[in-house]
Amino acid sequence: MNKKSSRGDGGDPLVSVLVPIYNVEKYLRQCLASLEAQTLQDIEFICLNDGSTDNSPKIIQEFVKRDKRFKLLDKQNSGYGDSMNQGLTAANGKYIGIVESDDWAEPDMFEKLVNLAEVNKAQAVKSNFYFYVSRGGGSSSKFAIVDPNEVGSIINPRQTPHIFKGMSTIWSGLYNRQFLLDNKIDFLPTPGASYQDTAFNFKVWAAATRVVYTNDAYLHYRIDNESSSVKSRSKVFCVCDEFASIKEYLLDNNLMEQLKAVYTQRKFDIYFWNLTRLSGDNLTDFAVRMAEEFTDDQLNGYFDESLCGDEEKAILKAIIKNPRSYLRRRAVRHQLGRVYRLAGRTIGKINRSRVKRQSIINNLSGIFDLGNDLTCTLQSRIGGNNVYIDGVAETPIVSVIVPVYNAADFIARTLDSLINQTLDNIEIVCVDDGSTDDSLKILKKYAKNDKRIKVHHQQNAGVATARNTGLKHATGKYIMWCDSDDTYTPNMCLEMCDIMEQRHVDLAICSQNVVYDGIDKSLRKDTSSYLTHKYTGSQLIDWQLITNTDVSLWNKIFRRDIIEKNNIKFPDGLLFEDAYFCNAYMLMSKTIHFTDHKLYNYIRQPSSIMSTSFKKNKSSGDYLKITVATYQYLKEHNIYEQYADFFWLRMIQDYSYAKDNQNKNGKIEAQLFVREFIDSHYEDFQKATPGMQRAMWRVLRASSINKLMTCLKNVLRAVWLRISRRYHQQLKMLKLSNQVAGQARYVEHISGQLRQDRL
Repeated sequence: MNKKSSRGDGGDPLVSVLVPIYNVEKYLRQCLASLEAQTLQDIEFICLNDGSTDNSPKIIQEFVKRDKRFKLLDKQNSGYGDSMNQGLTAANGKYIGIVESDDWAEPDMFEKLVNLAEVNKAQAVKSNFYFYVSRGGGSSSKFAIVDPNEVGSIINPRQTPHIFKGMSTIWSGLYNRQFLLDNKIDFLPTPGASYQDTAFNFKVWAAATRVVYTNDAYLHYRIDNESSSVKSRSKVFCVCDEFASIKEYLLDNNLMEQLKAVYTQRKFDIYFWNLTRLSGDNLTDFAVRMAEEFTDDQLNGYFDESLCGDEEKAILKAIIKNPRSYLRRRAVRHQLGRVYRLAGRTIGKINRSRVKRQSIINNLSGIFDLGNDLTCTLQSRIGGNNVYIDGVAETPIVSVIVPVYNAADFIARTLDSLINQTLDNIEIVCVDDGSTDDSLKILKKYAKNDKRIKVHHQQNAGVATARNTGLKHATGKYIMWCDSDDTYTPNMCLEMCDIMEQRHVDLAICSQNVVYDGIDKSLRKDTSSYLTHKYTGSQLIDWQLITNTDVSLWNKIFRRDIIEKNNIKFPDGLLFEDAYFCNAYMLMSKTIHFTDHKLYNYIRQPSSIMSTSFKKNKSSGDYLKITVATYQYLKEHNIYEQYADFFWLRMIQDYSYAKDNQNKNGKIEAQLFVREFIDSHYEDFQKATPGMQRAMWRVLRASSINKLMTCLKNVLRAVWLRISRRYHQQLKMLKLSNQVAGQARYVEHISGQLRQDRL
């Protein structure tokens, strides 16, 4: 592309990047340095200093002095919206980019985005981005806001309304400046920095007819800046101003009828999010305002909930009907959550007879004086085998799947720990994989006494197939696993469910009590290190987190809808099936929570798969087959390019593991397997970063060098033995010749004496 120079010939730059700045000295230098490193030279960076009182102006001046692409627009504090509007007025570029002053950009961000815009004559370009966390030296995880199926086409957002529901990531794109001017798209000049990206983003998608998406990500969005405006609770109604502006824009441009469903859905999403973060009078005032606005939209025909889900519709209906009543019921549910945990801990310590359970329910109802509703709710949570709401039985909250094969010595202990969970609303799905002992008999006996236990029998096909059978018959909202020789602590189901329900994460993982039953000391250390959490609390899932998280099933709780939506199954006939399942699940999830509570009792025995696979057993080769299955899953879901480095790091780890735990022939087979896989998938191999490719070759080369060194040692040993033999033979001959020579001299001496005697 021919680029106009903005340095010296008086021409306008191709891109103007707006950088709003207010008291952000902690992160500003990293932000501006990432702009200074941009490979696109035909660009200007307009630093909008909104009256900063820290060292931000000094930092800006450093860059202005050494790089003519930087410009300073210094102004009194008037807020984000007004700053951005002044930046739009001062901008000379054909395209507008935005980089927040606590974020940072990849060096080729604007070169790549402007190329896409120019080639496609686009009004806007949208890319994916990274969530960035500063702690621990900094780490980024890619977040996909773009639908991969829409990459490579010219998109009209009004015909693909899902883009409206995504985050208002105005900084992960590029905008044609004339398009913004023609459609009168700018920012609300409200005080502070409060949601002004909301209306800007919505108006862009409403007006644009030529948009281009890219799967690539360039902008690192910092999520641990505590001073960020998104953390503020003070500006309660600013978001209402944004949606008033959106409504006005849609009406002025005759777009309301076409986009009212998108308008209603987006408005509900953001208003409801605001409800979750407010408290006290602010919460009540905002809920009332929300009800008033949606009621007004209904009366004027601007209301269309067709894009909202059933749960969203129910919440919206309740708020519109009586916002204060909705908040009271929500507060009661929150208090009930505390009651559930109290009741769970209490019930876990007593005999689980129905008489005593009912007595506790009645006592708790009396203590809290909440009438029949609480009694009914508590019964649904801890009383019977099913949840009852308005007299209708619902599905269990959790399905615990237990694959069983010849576990007669342990299974009763396992089942006892499950039926005595403080969370009663569970189902226990036992799959007998053709046991030849009394396992099936024991399972049927327990199922007869507890209707929550479901027993399924199949011909022996392996643990992976048994797990798939369990998934097929599970009906709970969440899925948990228990090995047939391990046990749950009494509160495990309750605590794991509470994490999922309260924190709204896709996956939760707990700690465990590890019991070593005749295990070598060397393996104990490996087990402890492997199962120790590398993270704490709630985290965004990225490929680095996946590779640093154990792939055991039994210490986790999964969402069944994610499993079914993404067709996640276990690879039949292979060991280490949990590695495949956990990797596939985490690749399709966004959030995880780690708790240090030790809720699972893991019995490590010499006969377990984990134990035998560390003893030069050929079965460890299945790890490479699992790795290939993961590759196939990535390709089938069109996410390989996004996770190429993740896959090849897995290949390195699994190859090393398989090689180190096999005999001599197995090591050679593993190396040939990987080399052949690279040869047949070389194009995909090249999509990994150069550093990852070099790491893969180093691992393989190390194996070859080790093999060569072994051969060389054997040759040297053989040569040494041959030389040694010859030396010993020669020494023996020398000794023999010396003996002969000595004997000859002795004979000659005796002969001489005899001759003298004769004389």
